[in-house]
This record gives sequence, structure tokens and C-alpha cells, in this order.
Amino acid sequence: MSLRKLIGCVLSVVIAGAAPGLTAADAQVTSEAKPAATAKDAKTADGGVPRYIRPETPEQRKERLATQDDPGLDPNPDIVWHRFGRDYKIVKFEKRWAKYTDRPGFVKPFAFANFTEELYQENDKYVWVWMDLTTNPETTVEEQQAAQYRKLDEKQLEFIQNIREEFSPLDPPKSDVRLRFENSSAGLPADGSWRNSLAVADMNGDGFADIVLPPERAGRTTPSIFLGDGKGGWKFWPTKWPSRLNYGSVVAADFDKDKHMDLAFGIHLSGIAIFLHDGKGNFREVERITNYPTRRLLARDVDNDGWMDVVAISEGPVQRGKELKGAGFSNLRAYLNRKKGESWEGLNIADTTKRISGDWLASGDFNGDKLPDFTGSTIFFNGVDTMYLSKGGNKYEPVAGGNDIIPFLSYYWAATAGKFTSRDRDDAIVSFTRRWVDRLDPKVVPLPPLDHVVGIDRITFTGDEPKRVPIVRWGGKSVVNVTGVNHGDFDGDGKEDLVYARSDTRQVYVLLGDGRGGFREAAVEGIDLGTQHHYDLMVSDVNGDKRPDIVMMFEAESGTSFSRKNGKVEVFLNRGPVKGK
Repeated sequence: MSLRKLIGCVLSVVIAGAAPGLTAADAQVTSEAKPAATAKDAKTADGGVPRYIRPETPEQRKERLATQDDPGLDPNPDIVWHRFGRDYKIVKFEKRWAKYTDRPGFVKPFAFANFTEELYQENDKYVWVWMDLTTNPETTVEEQQAAQYRKLDEKQLEFIQNIREEFSPLDPPKSDVRLRFENSSAGLPADGSWRNSLAVADMNGDGFADIVLPPERAGRTTPSIFLGDGKGGWKFWPTKWPSRLNYGSVVAADFDKDKHMDLAFGIHLSGIAIFLHDGKGNFREVERITNYPTRRLLARDVDNDGWMDVVAISEGPVQRGKELKGAGFSNLRAYLNRKKGESWEGLNIADTTKRISGDWLASGDFNGDKLPDFTGSTIFFNGVDTMYLSKGGNKYEPVAGGNDIIPFLSYYWAATAGKFTSRDRDDAIVSFTRRWVDRLDPKVVPLPPLDHVVGIDRITFTGDEPKRVPIVRWGGKSVVNVTGVNHGDFDGDGKEDLVYARSDTRQVYVLLGDGRGGFREAAVEGIDLGTQHHYDLMVSDVNGDKRPDIVMMFEAESGTSFSRKNGKVEVFLNRGPVKGK
């Protein structure tokens, strides 16, 4: 066994709280330690109060640290700690670059680097790790970090050098087409606070599209339905709801095949509620799935049995995450329709160890087997387990292709899927926020034009291997910049176009597709997103003119009082294309 593996084995025993033959009294500090931080320091700590991977008593902490003194909340990086016969320094790294391993208590300070260190503590912004200095006790923190960079192997350096080219703006070519939209929101809410995703469906059977809204955030605790008149007008439909819900998302489908549209709700901090509908505005709750916090659902026939199922993505590491994991639930999960919508059977799509999560989820047939595949978001930096392909038999596997397809150094947000390249396979469209590597020696890899980049990629499966093709990129430091992505044939040429909304510019952009995976940007008029934060972007023909329209929800601006929330729901009717910008 190698020395490094031997150390790892010893440390793993310590993590478990059972270091044989060693106690805190056996350890010594080779430099003068500073006093542990106070409770007041903890309240003002950058990134919040530091914590370990699980709660521990003072005695358990002493055994884990095996140091004579407690290093405290923000240890001095120059102090050398002697523990278990070796010398260490405690070095702090920004958490956004870290990647956790399957080994509890260990972390990669840089996801792309081939080294793993024992975790001292973490908070929302940083991870502190034990750096083994035994081979060179005089090493400074800067020298230690530089040495770790030099450990990058040829493949990792190749990835960084290749991705560097993408830290630069990319503008799609301009089209001479101008798309005209008209606001048609009379009768829809002009106040309140609305998020995360809505549904468009004919709820009363009159042949016209209606709008279904989840409950408001911090407001009305029942959903709302607004009936459409087929011309762009809307009227509130009084309906009977059997229970109250938190805000989140809603999808519409005929779960019981009675020719009336039913509803499923993804409930923030809670789970999923499924309501069957009699077509007259009366709803009956048939299923309440708890301990699965989600704000995004899809309705898809996952098991190909002819009955519509529900697929949900977890909203992330919230308070009930332990209960979710303890129940064996993964962060991407289907609920299969049984007994005509009266019963629902859970199915993990992602493995329970995968860190897919967030507020966006899209589905398409990527691999051509006629079964739904999925691509989602992730709130975890360097979370690359976002795309899953069906294998048949209710089994799924993460997409192959490594960093060339879903690169590190990124968050992934809004997504959609459509036939942009082929008539028999969908492409995945994914938006991302990507950050350059801090403290990377520019002599090894020169600094790129942008250190933060936002963009949208197309991932196609039409060849022998999946391929990622960049569509658009721009500089931006906002964590979530693209809040909605969707598609439709906006210019009426029979080819799918791409539409997305940006939170920084408060604009909607339409890229006209050429049917071969290429796009040209059209001019857009008639859409004013205002100053409120917008969530998602629904595309549907709401007035029956064969043109895709846009429906959006807006959250109230922060600081507005409960009685004067200025959120809204708006519809923008597509009035067709004209030549000329």
C-alpha cells in the first residue's frame, strides 16, 4: 500500500471517530496557535458559520482533529499542526471550485485537479482542508497551492486549455427578420408575486387555451386558473381546491383519461400534489408525495404504458435533504401513474449520489429510442451529472462524453429540448454560468478574455457520439442569468427557433433556426419585461392562430409591501415576422 493510501485509511478512521491508539493529548502543535474564534466572530464570518460534514460533540471534534489546541473557525494558514505523526497546514479554498467525493470527509479543492484532501470544515463560501506538508515542512501556503496546480495531468491541462477558448463572447449572426409581439394580458394578475412555472391547457373543454398558475409566493395559497377566450382575453375561473399549497410549479395532463385536464404541483420545501379534475372546476387530491422538495415538474409517459407520468427535479440541499436521501430518493425522480391516476409509484432516474438539482428540467428523445430522456439544472458548481438517457426497462444512465459535453467550471440553469437538427431526434439546449479558475498560473494557461461567461449550448446526438455546439456567450457575473429557455416556430418557416430570457438585460431573444443546428438572431419588438424578476418562459399558441406565443410570470420586487406586491403574469401574442430590423 502506498504512503498516501495508508494516510487516507488512517484519516478515514479518524473521520469515523475511532482513531486507534491516538487521542488529542498525543498531538502537538509545532507553531504557536491562535485562540479559537468567538461566537461573535462566527456571526460575521464570510460565508456563514463554518461547519463540519455532520454534527459532532466537543469530544468527537477533539478526536477528529487530534490537535492539542482547536484551530478555530478561521485557522491561521501559516500554523503547522502535528497530527497522527505527520505535519499539516489548514488551507482555505473557495467552495465554488470544489468537488465532493464519495468518501465522506474528503473533498477535491479544485474539481479538475487530481488530488483529494481531508476536510477540516466548510461554510457556504469556503472549504478548509488539511494539507499534508510532511514531505516539505517549510512549504508556504502559496507554494503549496502552486505545487497542487503542477499536479494537473496532461488530460486536465488539455481540458483547461480547450475551455479557455470559450471564455470569450460569441454572437450569433443577425437575421433580417423582425418578430412582432403584442401584450395581451387583460384579466391576468397585475400584482402579487408569481413563480416558478405555469401551465397552459384547455381546462374547461371549450377549445381555448387557459393559464394555470401555482399559488403565489407568500400570498394566496391556492392555485389560480384564468380562462382564455381564444382572442387573447382572460377571466378568472372560480374553482374548488381541496387543500392549500406553497408556491412552485404546475403541469397539466389527463392522468385518468377522462378527457379532462388534471394537474400536478411541485411544492417548494415539501413535495408533489396530484389533483384529478371533473372538467367543471372541481379538483380532488389523490396523491401527496412528501419529503421531495421541488419547484419543477414535467408530465411524460416514462414507462411507455400509455399513461402520463410525472417527473420532478429536487430543488436542492434544503432543510429536508436528509429525509429525502434517507428515503432512497434521488434528485431526479419519476412518479409512475398507476390505477388510472389514483396511485403513483416512485422511480429514481438519476443515481442517489448524483448532484442534479434546481428549478429547470427539460425532456426530449435524445438517443432515438422513442422514450423520454432528461436534462436538468444544478445549483452545484462543477455539477456535471445533469443529463440522463433512457436504456429501456425504466432504467437510465448519465450521458457519456465527459467534459467535452457537460464541462466543469460551470453552473447549469434553464434548458429545453427540440428538433433543431434532426426530425427523429431532439437536441438539448442548456444554459450555463462558467467561471475561470482562480489563481491558475498564467504562465501555464494564459488568462482568457473573460473570467466569467454566460451562454447557451446545443448538445446533439445525431452522430455516433454526442457533441456540444456553442450557440451564444457573453460576459456576466450574475449567478443565474438565463431564467428561461424554450422553442417554437416563431417565423413560420417550419423550423424550430430558440427563445430565451436574460435577467441582466431584461430582454427576450429569439434565434431563428435553420433546421441544421444553426441560428440567426431576429429583432424582437413588443416585449417589455420591466424591472421585476422573471421566472421561466412558456411557449404556447394561446389564441389559435398557429403562431407560438409567450407567457411569463414575474415575482414582486424585493422591498415591496405585502399589500402592494408588483409581480404580474403577462402574455405576448406573436403577430408574425416582417423583413427588416
